[in-house]
Amino acid sequence: MTHYDSILSKLRSETGVLHTELEKTALSKALLEENVSMENYLLYLQKMRSVVDFYKNCVFPVLIDTLADLPRRRRLEMIDHDLNRLSAKPIEQNVFNIQNAGGHPPVPYALGCMYVMEGSTLGGRIILKHIEKHLGLLPSDGASFFEGYGAETGQLWKSFLTTLQTYSLQNDADAAIVAGATDTFRSIKNHLES
Repeated sequence: MTHYDSILSKLRSETGVLHTELEKTALSKALLEENVSMENYLLYLQKMRSVVDFYKNCVFPVLIDTLADLPRRRRLEMIDHDLNRLSAKPIEQNVFNIQNAGGHPPVPYALGCMYVMEGSTLGGRIILKHIEKHLGLLPSDGASFFEGYGAETGQLWKSFLTTLQTYSLQNDADAAIVAGATDTFRSIKNHLES
C-alpha cells in the first residue's frame, strides 16, 4: 500500500462498523423495504436536510479553497426541492456539535465529514431506483436528493477521493480526517435514531 492509498484504507477500516450501523438504523432500513411508506421517506428527507444544512453552513465555508469543484456539490437545494414538491416542511435540528470558534471545523476534519456526504451520493443512486419503483417518485417529483449528481456522481466521487488523498499526502492530518468521518457517521446515526 502506498501512502497515497493509506488514507482511504484508514477511513474504510475506521468507519466500516459505523457505516454498517448507520445503514441498520430503523429509518435507513425502512427506505429500502418493499413497502416503504411516504411517511418514512419524508421523515428521512427532513432529517437529512438538517445534515445537509450543517454541511452548507459549517463544512463548505472551510473547504472553499480545498475543493475546486465545491459549488457543484451543493445538495441543500435538491433536498429543499424534494420537500417542497412533496408539501413537507423541514425540521430544524442540530445534528453536529463542533467545538470551534465560529462553529467551523479545521480543513482535515471537514474533509472527513465530506468523505461521508460524498460517499452517500453513491448509495443514494440505489435508494433512488428503489424509491422510483415503490413510491413512483422521479427526481423531478421529489427524489432529486437521491439522484446525487446524476451521470457525474461517479466522476465527482473519484475527484473528491483524489483531493482527499492529495491533501493527506501533503499534510500530516490523517487522524483529523478520520475523526471527521467517524464523528459524522456517529452523528448522522444518532440523528436518524432521535
